[in-house]
Amino acid sequence: MNVVLLDESLLLASALQNLLLTSPEIDAVDFYTDVKDFFERHRTSKPDVLVVDLVLPGLDGAEVLETCRTILGNDAKILVFSPVTDVHTIKHTIKRGAAGIISKAATYAEFQDAVIQIGSGKQYIGSDLRDNLINSVFGDEQVIYHLSPREKEVLQKVCSGRTIKEIAYELKLSAHTVQYYHRSVMEKFKVKRTTDLIVYAIQHKLYIPEK
Repeated sequence: MNVVLLDESLLLASALQNLLLTSPEIDAVDFYTDVKDFFERHRTSKPDVLVVDLVLPGLDGAEVLETCRTILGNDAKILVFSPVTDVHTIKHTIKRGAAGIISKAATYAEFQDAVIQIGSGKQYIGSDLRDNLINSVFGDEQVIYHLSPREKEVLQKVCSGRTIKEIAYELKLSAHTVQYYHRSVMEKFKVKRTTDLIVYAIQHKLYIPEK
């Protein structure tokens, strides 16, 4: 089995490469931290499994999956490995064609198992994400209001008037990561402008302006 890792963190990608190579089912593991390099290399050479982070420079989550499927084909086996793991993102990821999703908080053992299962044609949902999905079945109408802790932080700061760069500095995140959370919240609230997002948050008491 040939595996490719696509993640902006060189340190993490290198560690995961070494981990996967200890498995007898896996023959080769390449990794890329740059989206363009990956696409240029794999237009003709396609991996058995692609492990990809949704938060990549220059692309939002939907664009990452759509572009990967365009390059690799609709039958591509894609495992999303992401820090963003709310119910909305899980469902959105599967609908966009991923074979599975696992949290970056998962253990090395689970990560390795997820790659092997997806390589064998199965689907995989991380163990710490399954309860979220089960709970959503009993309250699907409330999914739109379900924000991850990080999304809540970004929402509060956006509503208070801070820019993406200011939020990134305060939360010690990259600007494109903050942009991803911002877009994710807007998708959940079904708004297209930041001003509409702020109005929505205030109307639904998700943000209370200081007097």
